[in-house]
Amino acid sequence: MNLSLLERETIILFNEKETTASVDTCNPALMRRLDIFAAKSTSVTVVSDDAYGRQYLIPKAWVKVQMPRQLSEEQRQKLRQQAHERLNKKKVGN
Repeated sequence: MNLSLLERETIILFNEKETTASVDTCNPALMRRLDIFAAKSTSVTVVSDDAYGRQYLIPKAWVKVQMPRQLSEEQRQKLRQQAHERLNKKKVGN
């Protein structure tokens, strides 16, 4: 069943006592990613699965809220130049 973008929500719940967080999601990309984690690690458990989405238990330490990296224009230029140099090395090597 196809859900609209508005309906593809993700809810992350955790409390101060428990070491796990519950992730309820209808986001297909996030479900694929969590399924890969579940296959690789016993730390991720699929709790429920239905036609709309899945619920997972993950370690609470994996839940991060982080401000995006803030770069000055000088740092941005330097990173851009480094990327161009790496790309040119690959082209010369091929």
